[in-house]
Amino acid sequence: MMTIFRTRSHKAWVPLFVAFFLVGCEVKAFDVAAPDFGARDGSAVVSAAMPSFFRGLIQRVELKVTSADTSRLRTITRNMNFPIPGGRLSVAQVSDIPIGDRRFTVRAFDTSGALRFRGFTDSTIVFNQTSMVTVNVNRVGGDVDFVTTIDLESLEGTGLDPSGVVGLAATSVLDVLEIVRDPFHPSLGLLPIFSVRLGDRFNEDLTGNLTRVFSVQQIPTGERQFVAHLKDLASNQTTALADTVSVAVDTVNAVNAVFNLQPVTDPTTVRAIFTQETLPRDSSVVVVNPVF
Repeated sequence: MMTIFRTRSHKAWVPLFVAFFLVGCEVKAFDVAAPDFGARDGSAVVSAAMPSFFRGLIQRVELKVTSADTSRLRTITRNMNFPIPGGRLSVAQVSDIPIGDRRFTVRAFDTSGALRFRGFTDSTIVFNQTSMVTVNVNRVGGDVDFVTTIDLESLEGTGLDPSGVVGLAATSVLDVLEIVRDPFHPSLGLLPIFSVRLGDRFNEDLTGNLTRVFSVQQIPTGERQFVAHLKDLASNQTTALADTVSVAVDTVNAVNAVFNLQPVTDPTTVRAIFTQETLPRDSSVVVVNPVF
């Protein structure tokens, strides 16, 4: 019998050679080059100064950090240290701010929760550094036309004759103040809005009333209560007129706050009017008309 030997193809040996090669060699993983995704951030010390005549009124100061460029940034919100009664500087330190151009927005609220000031500034945050950021804030709100009126006929029997009242325009100062709800201290319950020397700037209309209008911008919105004091500087602190009015302020239309000034008969109240603090020099209130 003839035996036939069949020869295997060399292709059948290839898997065996590969297996022996892998067993004899050490297998290593490939090294993958990847960027460093570690956080790159910095910090900032933010400060905002309120006008000094707002002492005792600001209850909360809010800080928001957002992006000032095209980059995307999660909004960072902090409450700043609001000024203590008698102080005016609010400061906050914020860490872990992603590097880049950032916008710092400050809003200041009073004891009733009403927004009083707002402002923002842009600053660049540098890796592993602390930026010093100062935000200038301005008053926000609507426009109010404060109308001061003296009815000459209503002064009969009050000790002030019409001719004497007309003369008040040349020797008097008009102060308009906001009555603050829930102040930190009772002595801080009146907030100066503006103070002007009248000169001879009263107008007499056909009904015999003396009037003058002062337009003031940036009065906080909502229901506001104001008091007007007209004090005669030539009276040796004995003659003053006053009135109180409430108006609803909004940002759409200018509203009228009409004061019907009447003589103050209580000597204690007259003295309090003359000793009441008037608007300091650092006022941010803008009196549009008239310009003194």
